[in-house]
Amino acid sequence: MNDRKRIRLVATAAAAACAAATAAALDPQQFAAGWSIDVPAGAEVFDVPLTAEVYAAAADIEQLAVLDANGAPLSFFRRSAPLPASSERRITLEASPLYENGPGGQPTIGVTTSVRGTSVTVTPGEPAAPAPVAFVLDARGVTEAPGTLELDWRALPQPFLADVRVEQSGDLTSWRSVGGAAVATLAIDGAEVRHTRVPVRGASAGGYYRITAERGARDWYLQRAVLVVAEATPSMPQVVRVAPLPASTLPPDAVTDALYFDAGGVLPVSAIDLKFAGDAGWARADVAAAESLAGPWNTLVYGELFYEISFEGRQFSSPAFGVGRRELRYWRVVPTAPLRDARVELDLNFPQEQLRVRANGGAPYLLVAGTTADEAGPDATFAAVWSEISPQPRAVTLARLGARRELGGAAALTAPKPFPWRTTALWAVLVGGALVVGTMAVRLAREMQRTSS
Repeated sequence: MNDRKRIRLVATAAAAACAAATAAALDPQQFAAGWSIDVPAGAEVFDVPLTAEVYAAAADIEQLAVLDANGAPLSFFRRSAPLPASSERRITLEASPLYENGPGGQPTIGVTTSVRGTSVTVTPGEPAAPAPVAFVLDARGVTEAPGTLELDWRALPQPFLADVRVEQSGDLTSWRSVGGAAVATLAIDGAEVRHTRVPVRGASAGGYYRITAERGARDWYLQRAVLVVAEATPSMPQVVRVAPLPASTLPPDAVTDALYFDAGGVLPVSAIDLKFAGDAGWARADVAAAESLAGPWNTLVYGELFYEISFEGRQFSSPAFGVGRRELRYWRVVPTAPLRDARVELDLNFPQEQLRVRANGGAPYLLVAGTTADEAGPDATFAAVWSEISPQPRAVTLARLGARRELGGAAALTAPKPFPWRTTALWAVLVGGALVVGTMAVRLAREMQRTSS
């Protein structure tokens, strides 16, 4: 960083600090709700987690504020979680079968009788066709440890289920277990659904993998497997499960047989999924989202198959469908066929995001949400300064939120009607002008009367 840039950065930071120090105090009653912030003493910067409860209390990030002990707003900006990048490496390996010879076939006995005597000929039976008992992957050229195996096997009559065990070895002699799961092929709503992924834990780079089907393995023949290597472990998303809105609350132009959902707030949704009562059911549907029930609706998913199936004591479900990042509150599910009496709920997955806060005031701190005050909202200057000071990721203390407390309630979201000073002043000028004109007219009439007499 050159001197000129450093001077400009310091000046910007100083200006931000001065602005924060002179910020007018806010009354917590100007906000609908609040949460106490538990942060270690002495922290100059800390992160505040954004939960579904916080999103539900504010229409957007502009209605949030972090107050110090005196009610002064602190500088903050939102740290949005990056969209999941395609950081997986996929290595396809062909599978080699391991055979175990079966018992020989039944012998053939021939008896020949002639004048010279009887001759008996015994012909040994042909050995039974060998059956593969396991399959081996040669992963010696793989320099990273996989986190998942995706198996590909020959087509079998549906439905099919097998329990698979995965072992690893460096010399094809000593084997250790590194994973296992149930794999299946199911027919749902006319579509073939395969569950092929087997999680792997504790595997090392290279070596060999032995894959054995322990249950339901008749005629199962593994052709190949994909070793999935992830560069980073994805963070677990937050999940909100929403029930459909009652028919009495739907708009007049509601789509027939459609289900409408209210997330309760504007969540940064990254994936969606349908959940069925009793963990059993399926539906093929379009999914749309909007800012309000009146629309306009933006269709994000077309004809996707959502399901939850129990088969031979094992539970299988469709994965959550990724939608990128959608900051929308209302969701609509339009099934291709009526769901009749099926009870369906909507799962909304969203990443854990935080507010990065500069502790330029005294504790205790309070996160407040839902207001019409102009002083609320993030500080763009602080965000710009932070990106310059800390271009690389840096460990920051993560604060904890206390229980929600009601502050100003719904009244805080109602903008107070200001006194119409401008209109009042305009009418005062008009009335005053009329009085002046009237006075002048009376005086002029009197003078004219005096002159005529």
